[in-house]
Amino acid sequence: MEDPAIALVNTDLESEAFQAGCREGRWRVVKFAYPRLDFMISAIRPDGTSTEYGFRANLQNYPAMAPEVRLWDLENDRMPVGAERPQGGTRVAETFKNWGKGTVYRPWDRQTGPHSNNAATKPHLAWNSSRDLTFIFEDLHGILVSNDRKVVIRSAA
Repeated sequence: MEDPAIALVNTDLESEAFQAGCREGRWRVVKFAYPRLDFMISAIRPDGTSTEYGFRANLQNYPAMAPEVRLWDLENDRMPVGAERPQGGTRVAETFKNWGKGTVYRPWDRQTGPHSNNAATKPHLAWNSSRDLTFIFEDLHGILVSNDRKVVIRSAA
């Protein structure tokens, strides 16, 4: 018998909102082999150049349990180190800091939500079973392109 979470993940990946993000180049799925989902999110570096970063998600018991998402070097099958990690403003630094559990530091993450009571203090970003993968991808994309605003402001000055 197939785990029902597989069908729920596939439904999210096939949704119009998720597919729109793929078509617009904001993100792409590299591989889905339940419970693991490998994906890339487009980003803007502090100097204004475009790039993308890899992630590995553990979707065990999805959506009842929050996804566990790690920044991941998919090509070399390891966590990125040093300058390989996203750089930028406060939101970028906080989200991708190298902390004890190794996951992205967002209230919707399985490890981060309970840490320092993040989910309770930031309910608008906390995971609940009505959320979907698009919510996570949009959040990560918004953070990773936040450097673009700084480039535009510097250019206008």
